[in-house]
Formats: sequence, C-alpha cells, structure tokens
Amino acid sequence: MPPASYFNASGRAIPDVAAIGHNLLIVLKGDDKPVDGTSASAPIFAAIVSMLNVASINATGKPLGFLNPFLYKMAVDEPAAFHDITVGDNICTAYGCASTCKGYEAAAGWDPVTGLGTPNFERMLAYVQAGRHLKAE
Repeated sequence: MPPASYFNASGRAIPDVAAIGHNLLIVLKGDDKPVDGTSASAPIFAAIVSMLNVASINATGKPLGFLNPFLYKMAVDEPAAFHDITVGDNICTAYGCASTCKGYEAAAGWDPVTGLGTPNFERMLAYVQAGRHLKAE
C-alpha cells in the first residue's frame, strides 16, 4: 500500500471514472500541444456527462442529478457502459519514475487507478435514453 498520506482512509475512495490523460492534443494559439493530467481528462468526461444530461432531459424530462449514484447504478445495471481497465498503475508519472514513487495497480472492477473504468459512450447513451437510470431494479 502507498503511504497513508496518499489517501483519505476516513472518506470515500476515488476516482469514480477515468479518461485519457496523457498526450492529449489541444490547440493553443493555433498550435497543437500535448497536455497531461486531470486537466486533460476532466473536460473529456465533463463533455460526456453534458451529452448524457441532454439525452436524459430529452428522454425523461429530468436531468441526471447527483452524478455519483447515477454512475454506480449504471455500472451495476449496464457493466458494458465502462471499459474496465485491468492493466497499469499510477506509480510513475509523465515526468518520470523513481524508487520513491508510490501508487496503485489497476485491477478488475473498481480500482483506485481508474475507478469504474473509462466511458463507453454508446452504451451510456442507450442506458440513459431508455430511462433505466430512473428505474429502481
């Protein structure tokens, strides 16, 4: 296990989901530039959530609401909505790796590297359009 300073043992585990976060190309002042980290992956997932929210409003008249219960319900109801990442770790960064680097290994199911996994938008959209996120199962 990484040192206790790497996680909040009294809180809930994170992350909930993952998205590409390395060598993502953006356009800055007309030039392509690769970026890394949460600032690269968070806007990707935010865009997906925005499109799902519109789909939910169109299908049911209701927005998604608080996202965490929605994500975990969808993971149970429609596991294919997430690509389960089972290989990799967050021990090293884009800036290098040393014996002092600590982190976690990816694993089947939820893990502290990729959460539920990466989004499968097609499956997520079908789930929302069917209104399954509003039905108790």
